Amino acid sequence: MLPRRYLIAPLKILILTILASCSTSDISDSLPLADENAALTQAATLIREAEASSGRIAASYLTQAARLLLAESKIERANKLMDRIDRPSALPPALKIAYAQLQADLAIARDDKSAALRWLTGSLVSDLNANDPAAPELYSTLGDLHLENNSIAAAVTAYALAAKTLNHPKQTQNIEALWQLLLSLEATKLQKLAGEANSYELRGWIELARVYLAGNSNIRSQLNAIESWRSIWTSHTASQVLPSDLAALQSLWDNRPRKIALLLPLQQNAGIAIQEGFFSAYYESLQVSREVPAVYAYDTSSLINIEPIYQQAVEAGAELIIGPLSKSMVNQLAAKESLPVPTLALNYADSVDKSPHNLYQFGLAPADEISQVLDLAWARGYRRAALIAPDASDYRRLRSAFSVDWQNRGGSVVSLSTYGETNDYSIVIKNLLAIDASEERLANLRSLLPRNNIEFIPRPRQDIDFIFLVANPRQARLIKPTLAFYFAANIPVFALPSVFDGIPESTDNRDLEGIWFADAPWLLEDGSLKQKINNELRSAQGSSQ
Repeated sequence: MLPRRYLIAPLKILILTILASCSTSDISDSLPLADENAALTQAATLIREAEASSGRIAASYLTQAARLLLAESKIERANKLMDRIDRPSALPPALKIAYAQLQADLAIARDDKSAALRWLTGSLVSDLNANDPAAPELYSTLGDLHLENNSIAAAVTAYALAAKTLNHPKQTQNIEALWQLLLSLEATKLQKLAGEANSYELRGWIELARVYLAGNSNIRSQLNAIESWRSIWTSHTASQVLPSDLAALQSLWDNRPRKIALLLPLQQNAGIAIQEGFFSAYYESLQVSREVPAVYAYDTSSLINIEPIYQQAVEAGAELIIGPLSKSMVNQLAAKESLPVPTLALNYADSVDKSPHNLYQFGLAPADEISQVLDLAWARGYRRAALIAPDASDYRRLRSAFSVDWQNRGGSVVSLSTYGETNDYSIVIKNLLAIDASEERLANLRSLLPRNNIEFIPRPRQDIDFIFLVANPRQARLIKPTLAFYFAANIPVFALPSVFDGIPESTDNRDLEGIWFADAPWLLEDGSLKQKINNELRSAQGSSQ
């Protein structure tokens, strides 16, 4: 005897077929009328209501049903329902907006972003009021679409309108999207947007971002700037609801450490440079507020075991410890179950499986910078790498770090060329691109065919996806043009930030055109903090292990 479910299934099909034959719809016959899926069942009910109605009432039922179908990824069925709505321009304002939003969402589901943008900027939504209940959702979607098209000004405008409505379920999300976009823009772009802003809300958001960024990462300065902004923009949305990172500033200030200990190798260049950079920021903070923590420096240069000096700092009342710098000492801290105070290590432990409570790891080593650049190269689909690096023994570990990191990802290093002290990098590049081998073949050919009219065009190897360059600014400015001379101008070049001297307006940078590297934003943007760091930290570039 067949199981009961096999007998019920044909019966259900028969009932559904009979019901479908009595219906005027070609949609409801594909929807279950049983309770297999509550959303689809509800959609079927709405479709029947639409078939029993006409005009705007039927359109409302169909729009609701299509929204349910979209939520269940029944995109084709939802499209068919929307096609049954005649003259959407004649619908009531709220229904027109719902119709346009749904059509845009369906277009996005079909990966047709251009159509979605047309729906959200067309005549159906021309009368949309920013205070309309549907506005936050519509403007949020519009902002996302403009951002994907790299239409920054339009995206900022849309997000500002989306963030205006208080007590909306997506208000926090809309505010954060707008705020993160504003913070990603350069100062000149923000200034341009401020001049073009055509509303109180939009201009207020832009000015808030400008005063926040002008605080140079000093919490007291930023808090003062926010209060000053609030005194001017009293009716602005952000006066009532700040972005999350701004709202957290007061708590950060109230709970800031009163005593900080630096555990650094003060007899080494790297330790000295980090200490000087730290105190540079310290004295800059003093210009804003006298409420700065006491800072004590401990020399770890001659230590093998970090434990005694770490305990000494804790017993002296340190509420935050910065350091150590060496990987071996970070490994010692990482082996503990927990640490008594928050500790910001300036390197990474070998083990990434677990980290004790209160240990935060921040890498300053070139290996960390290499990893960031390789993330970008891998994301772009490159798999076969070539490496140009100094031949000095100090760089052996750096060359190894590059090769190991890249090969662990599944990539391959197909060529390596090293250089010493020189102003002519042609031999280095010819070796990298196997042009020297090509020239050798030419010499052999000429020895076999003694004639002078053999034409020769150097042809570089074709199996290199990208080149990774380790060089200082002077070396990089000579190497990059040499690559172009040997027909390798189109091969992407990635590098450590050491290729850039921090002077963006320098005419010498023309020879660095096309090189990709990663660096901290405050080192790439103009400002007093950048100048201080340039003067005091660049000498620290090198091994920190």
